[in-house]
Amino acid sequence: MSHPLGVLGAMTDIGADAQLARWAEAQHGLVTRAQVRAVGISDEGWWHRLATERWVAITHRVARRPGAPRTVAQRLLAAALDVGPSSYLSHGSALAHWGVNGFDVEPIDLIVVRGGRETATKLATVHRPCHLPDPFGTVLDGVPVVRPALALLQVAHGLHPLRLKRVLDQMWAKRLLSGPSMRRELGPLMHRGRPGTAALRRLLDSLPEHYVPPATGLEGRFDEILERAGLPTMRRQVDLGDDEHWSGRVDFRDRELPLVVEIDSERYHSALSAVEDDAAREAKLVAAGFSVLRLTDHDVWRRPAWTAQEVQRVRLSLGHARRPAA
Repeated sequence: MSHPLGVLGAMTDIGADAQLARWAEAQHGLVTRAQVRAVGISDEGWWHRLATERWVAITHRVARRPGAPRTVAQRLLAAALDVGPSSYLSHGSALAHWGVNGFDVEPIDLIVVRGGRETATKLATVHRPCHLPDPFGTVLDGVPVVRPALALLQVAHGLHPLRLKRVLDQMWAKRLLSGPSMRRELGPLMHRGRPGTAALRRLLDSLPEHYVPPATGLEGRFDEILERAGLPTMRRQVDLGDDEHWSGRVDFRDRELPLVVEIDSERYHSALSAVEDDAAREAKLVAAGFSVLRLTDHDVWRRPAWTAQEVQRVRLSLGHARRPAA
């Protein structure tokens, strides 16, 4: 979410409008009154722009450019901008934005960070949690949103245990979270007696140590690509290492060679994983003797021949490499 850090100084009308257009381009066609003031446009000047339909008011704090696509993401961001820079999409709205089936983005739910400068809005229900994990939020498709683990915790108290398990499996299979990542991210909140913690804790405690969620269409597609190319299929969702030197759970591991294949979501991965975290994880795998091939879901669905060639290339390069112990 783009917010001005300070007044940009005096601008001509042309320069001010150009800056607003740049902000709108990055904000699904939206700007805020705070941004309007930051470029030096007076209240009178702004009302003139609204009256002449150069901008269309959504609320008295948020406006959109005429002709900007009317999208779901625009409605979500409008609500967040209307509340203020400390707001994040949350609860079922966040799960829907993360692509979790069975949830709707509307009616919109938002949280605001404690101590943030927020305002009421007619566009959403605003929640004010006392405690949040660190980190708790990110940006997905230009919309500030809580991370998947927190969103699941926020709705857990209202879900039947069987549905909660299905939602967890779905999110795990989509690589939005895992049992270990939930414990790591939500650890500080899991014993505070807040709604949802007991149900989620019981569910996580009931899972076997090396639990693997049901296979996804993406994983099945990757297996199919390997089979059609005459390549051996791989083990999926494998924990590598031991109790003292755990390297993590990987998407696929070659059954014969020290090869790990990780398939990242083009949409979600950058919002959930920092470049440094990816590098550190890969370094641990390399130190354990593995070669790591990173693919995207786009590669698997749209470039099957290239995907097979990449797997074959790495397998051939490994040759008779010694297989490390799992």
